[in-house]
Amino acid sequence: MNEQVITIATDRAVIEDRPSHLTGAYQDYTTADINWVIQQFAVDGDLQIAPFPGRGNINLHTYEVIAGEREYLLQKVNSDVFAMPYRVMNGMISSITAQRESLAVNPIDGWEAIELVPTLQGKAFLDLTDEHGWSVWRLMVRIPKSRSYKSLSEVESREEQLRLASEMGRGLAIYSDLTSCIKPAGVEGSLPGYRDTGLYYRQFHSVMAGNRTMGDAAALLPDDPILRTSTGPHFLVGCSPQEAKERKNDPELAPFIALVEEQEPFAMGLWTAIAQGRIRQTLIHGDTKIENFLFDSETGNVKALVDLDTIMSFTWLADWGDMLRSLVNVAGEKETDLGKVNVDTEVYRAVTEGFLSTATEVTSQEVSMMVSAVQVIALELGLRFLTDYLKGDTYFQLGEGDPADLNKTRAMVQLTLYRRLAEFGPEAEAIIRSLKK
Repeated sequence: MNEQVITIATDRAVIEDRPSHLTGAYQDYTTADINWVIQQFAVDGDLQIAPFPGRGNINLHTYEVIAGEREYLLQKVNSDVFAMPYRVMNGMISSITAQRESLAVNPIDGWEAIELVPTLQGKAFLDLTDEHGWSVWRLMVRIPKSRSYKSLSEVESREEQLRLASEMGRGLAIYSDLTSCIKPAGVEGSLPGYRDTGLYYRQFHSVMAGNRTMGDAAALLPDDPILRTSTGPHFLVGCSPQEAKERKNDPELAPFIALVEEQEPFAMGLWTAIAQGRIRQTLIHGDTKIENFLFDSETGNVKALVDLDTIMSFTWLADWGDMLRSLVNVAGEKETDLGKVNVDTEVYRAVTEGFLSTATEVTSQEVSMMVSAVQVIALELGLRFLTDYLKGDTYFQLGEGDPADLNKTRAMVQLTLYRRLAEFGPEAEAIIRSLKK
């Protein structure tokens, strides 16, 4: 396929009667506010507006909109999470454009790409950003006759669970094929440092060294100024010296700290393969959890991969690893009995079969790394939870009612899962060999 570079204009809307409080920090908006925002988009008909019940934890301003006979979703990009919302929209538009252009040449029955509704000025999104702060809004046509799941456990039938798992594998293959034509250099990631395994290890080493100031951590900080600003605080211990000492010397954590230290070269495997030119660097989705896949409410077939906020340059193997890691973990991320952490081998096979039966753009070298990629992503996430616990839970912040050692538990679960995936490795390799015949 021909490579493409997708860029977007970021002209700001100049609208005299806009409510002044639509920019700046998070706040509640009135129905009149949301009605005004919707009217800046090219929609017709009487409006019905309601908060979207499936909005998740990131884009908190998400609304169901009915205009005439059409249904939409309105969202404000959460600039507290995405400090550069233009990058979010650039990645999203690149993904949508690539899917649509690929589908025009090679249609795939049942698959739908997100459709952005233009503003009255013909822009892909509404930009109300001013001196008070960011305010980037998008209106999407709601994909009809679709449903999503938060977990395979929502489905009682084991047969249906495995069928959905296979459809997720198929969906990732379709998405990766459709977007493989985009030149990664044309899109900057919306979360600087995300999926940067080397960066995560430098943060771990900084925290283990007890660094509390930027000066202390200077030798480990990234040179890039944007990356340094975005990630610098995560190199620093935030809890008291006594608390940090107790966490670091916790005998329960000792074998897990030793594990991440020992496995650093393995954890860098995907990055090493890219650097050596053994696998491609493409644009990836970045968050391939089950709830971001939409399924046809009548046939049950996968029909879309949504939530295009974390588009970034890397390898599809990271999307593959993250999806499979989350699906095969039978215990979930908060299980305190590590003896229950294991790999659902049937789900592993089902997802793998769905992917390999569909993917057309993957290379043999990439396929050879599919098993290790799942292990790498589990190890990486375990490292991130561990580092955050050691420095005082400043990234994966605890919610009301969460136990104080939640990130410790999450770290031990993911690192135990990594061990189980490694033990399962030979069988997983045999599964892939059998499916590639």
